[in-house]
Amino acid sequence: MITRGRAPRNARLGGRLGWLRRARARAVAALCGIGLALGLWYAVPPALQAFTTHPYFALTPIEIDGNRRLTRREILDWVGVHDGSSIWYASPGAMRVRLQSHPWIQRVSVQREFPRHVSITVQERRPVAIVRLDGLNYVDRSGRVLGPLRPDDSRDFPLITGLEGPEAEQFAAIGMRRGLQLLRLCERLGGFDTISEVHVDRSRGVTLFPQRPAVAVVLGWGEWREKLMRSTRVFAAWTGQVNRLAAVDMTFRDQVVVKLREEPRPAGRAKRGLRV
Repeated sequence: MITRGRAPRNARLGGRLGWLRRARARAVAALCGIGLALGLWYAVPPALQAFTTHPYFALTPIEIDGNRRLTRREILDWVGVHDGSSIWYASPGAMRVRLQSHPWIQRVSVQREFPRHVSITVQERRPVAIVRLDGLNYVDRSGRVLGPLRPDDSRDFPLITGLEGPEAEQFAAIGMRRGLQLLRLCERLGGFDTISEVHVDRSRGVTLFPQRPAVAVVLGWGEWREKLMRSTRVFAAWTGQVNRLAAVDMTFRDQVVVKLREEPRPAGRAKRGLRV
């Protein structure tokens, strides 16, 4: 009969020593890893900072093309990158996103060429009218408000009014789009040479103020194409006497209401004084 006896004492002692050696090796490896990580943590950032800010990577004057209203400084201030900045901080993707958030920029392209060259090409939005809100603001064809006018900006645009004040705040966006829609329709039909103003009223609709003829055309809401064509026939019927017209009301379906200007009254004769 075979019986299993205890392992010799030396064998058990050797097993324990082997486990201790392996544990000590793992501990030493862990400490070395931690030390290496700490070394990299403290050593790499300064080295990386010194590398990315080296004058070799400093941007030469940034090329900007396509800007008409925006100045070079305005574009660079908006994007946050300037001449002499490190090219490593001029990420084309981040610059595109930042520039496309500008009210005046519709499209933008950014090209980066190492080690020191960046070029920016922008396509600015084109104002088609001026809308009066808190002040005078340019607006483009899509209804995007581009911002307030500068003192040297052109005022030679149709003016959209009736949207200022807190009572029109909720209606302003819709009213502005309706005013722009009417301007596009007038442009296509060509019934008036130049539109001076489009007044938008939430309840009464729109009133058109052409420059020639200088007569208010009340259109109200809806059926603008038909009403504009009818107004053209009305002005044709008053050829030679258009200056007598103050307003033409087209809001009625089957009739046109014409309001005449008040003619100046003849001056009365001066009273003679009495001699006393």
